[in-house]
Amino acid sequence: MAAITVGQPAPSFTLSASDGTTVSLDQFRGKKNVVLLFYPLAWTPV
Repeated sequence: MAAITVGQPAPSFTLSASDGTTVSLDQFRGKKNVVLLFYPLAWTPV
């Protein structure tokens, strides 16, 4: 996998939302701003 640099568009991906629906980045591309957050070890007993 190639590194992503600052300012480069995010690659397309699809994830399951907390309510069970499927959400794709392409649903928002060009329509809204999207902020991606990653929480390492979230919801773990660490």
